[in-house]
Amino acid sequence: MPSPSDAPRDLPDRVIREALRHPANLRAFLQQTVPALADGFDCERRRLLDREFPVEDWRRREADLPFEIPYRLGEEELWALVYVLIEHQSSEDPVMPLRVLYFVVLYWERQWRAWEQKTPPKPPLRLSPVLPLVLYTGTGPWQNNRTLHDLLGEPAEFHGFVPQWSPLFWELSDHDADELLASGEAWQEVLAVIRAQGADPPTFERIYVEALRRLAPVAAHDRVRWYDLVRAIVSWALWRRPGPERQTLLAAAQATQTDVDRQKEIGLMGQTIAESIWEEGRLKGRAEGQLETLRGTLRQLLADRFSAVPEALVGRIESCSDVDRLSAAVLRVSHIGTPDEIGL
Repeated sequence: MPSPSDAPRDLPDRVIREALRHPANLRAFLQQTVPALADGFDCERRRLLDREFPVEDWRRREADLPFEIPYRLGEEELWALVYVLIEHQSSEDPVMPLRVLYFVVLYWERQWRAWEQKTPPKPPLRLSPVLPLVLYTGTGPWQNNRTLHDLLGEPAEFHGFVPQWSPLFWELSDHDADELLASGEAWQEVLAVIRAQGADPPTFERIYVEALRRLAPVAAHDRVRWYDLVRAIVSWALWRRPGPERQTLLAAAQATQTDVDRQKEIGLMGQTIAESIWEEGRLKGRAEGQLETLRGTLRQLLADRFSAVPEALVGRIESCSDVDRLSAAVLRVSHIGTPDEIGL
């Protein structure tokens, strides 16, 4: 069983992303973040845009969860872009405001081009409203840039010409696990488990078991939502908690269900997650083996050519975990005049 640090880098994104695809969870998140707007959205009719936005040049930007959702404004209905980005502690993005703005501009550019292609007389160009949201699951407060202005340097006299732009941040660390658990909302009960990830074993198990127990009624009226939320909780627990807790947590999850079929479902779910963990570990082991082979080959080639290899360079070789860079360095050995020209 991997330790929390060995879990897939995108696990927090993946778990939350899958949960937010369900309209009830998306609606609950909007009620958390923008309560004044939430009731206007018809989340049942949301449509998830392609996760890759093509650009005319060679770049492609991957989005997180860009939804188009109908929004009711009096008697009028219009479509709005609700762009949700999931961010966690290990990958806090310093260019987040620019990243969000870039995607939104691409979205508006599509509308602009569609408007240009219309046959005259054209209606006035009206861009769709956008709601940029960052869901941050880090254990502490967001420590990086929040606005476009935070990315600007000198001279300050130019700052007034830059748009006032900032995504809306919702930070999990602002909320206590028990507070989320007591909310009565299934989506927040999942967040309670994520919030408690660093707690001691008894505290985590208490939050985990209570969240699963509270989800049981969801199965009666929305089996798909129940399954997705339970899978999110169990996946998170088995990946993020220490290995010795795994069997206890899986058995505890099954015990929260009085329905035999749901107990079996959780058992099969746990088996599938365990297989994913095993496969992830196998692939990681293979990658580590390849890296060690490349490091050893590079050290030997440099020693054969130059006799003495600087200790600092040996340290850089050992710390490099980029297969492509190491492979390129191996090929460069015969073309360099000194060890330091290797480029690591």
